[in-house]
Amino acid sequence: MNPTVKFNPRLMWDYSITKKDLQNEDVLILYISRVLDNGTLVDVKGVPLELVDKYLDRLYLSRSVRTFWEWYLKRVPVKPKAGEL
Repeated sequence: MNPTVKFNPRLMWDYSITKKDLQNEDVLILYISRVLDNGTLVDVKGVPLELVDKYLDRLYLSRSVRTFWEWYLKRVPVKPKAGEL
């Protein structure tokens, strides 16, 4: 099960998506992409770092945002995923 994501429907202005839809991995990836590219600090804090790390290669991000997260994740320890100790 994925960690809980705080959902801001305003970031999905062009889709009819609810928090329940985030259970679908493709929708979750789209939502995280929107948060990192267009969200506020409050929105970004609502996405667990483990999910950013897990999906970074699949996120739809601007070049500058992707570069930041690649840099950041190399410097900040991310909690190990279940079963990866």
